[in-house]
Amino acid sequence: MWRNFQADLKRYISDPRDRRNIYLLFDQGIWAVFFYRFGRWAHSVRIPLINILLRLMAFILFKWAEITSGISLPASAKIGPGFYIGHFGGIFLHSDAVLGRNCSIGPGVMIGARGLGRKGVPIIGDNVYIGVGAKVLGPIRIGNNVRIGANTVVLTDVPDGATVVGTSSRIVKNT
Repeated sequence: MWRNFQADLKRYISDPRDRRNIYLLFDQGIWAVFFYRFGRWAHSVRIPLINILLRLMAFILFKWAEITSGISLPASAKIGPGFYIGHFGGIFLHSDAVLGRNCSIGPGVMIGARGLGRKGVPIIGDNVYIGVGAKVLGPIRIGNNVRIGANTVVLTDVPDGATVVGTSSRIVKNT
C-alpha cells in the first residue's frame, strides 16, 4: 500500500522541497487515491475481525470521498502505482477495471461497462493519459503509452502508442 501510494504522491509533487506541497492536503484527487490504496490494503488483511473493521472503515472513507469529491475508485478495481487525478469531479471507475502504471485521468472520466446487459470492462496499459470527459467502455484493451483526447468515446481496442480523439474514437496517430 505505502509503496504504491508513494509512487502516486511523486506524480503530484514536482519538487519535494517546495513549501506549496502543503496544498496537497486539500487535493480531493489525492484523498481519493489514498482511500483507494487503503481499501485495497484493508481487503488483503487476513485476520477475520480486523478485516471486517478495516473493510468497513475503508468503505466509509470510499463513500465520503465519492460524495465530497465526485471520484469513485472502488477498492476492487486494480490500479497500478503512479496513479494521477488531475482535477476532481465526475470520475467513475467500474469495480472490475484494470489500470496500469503511471495512468493519468482528468475530470468527467468514466471507465466501465457499456451497459445494456453487456459484460466486460476495459484493461488499460501503462503510461496512459485519459482526457477530460472521456469515456472508455466495454471489454476492450488500451495499449501502453496511449493518449485519449477530451470527450473521446472509446469502444474498441487501441494499440500501443496511439492517440485517440473524437466521439467515434478513430486513431489519428500510431507510433
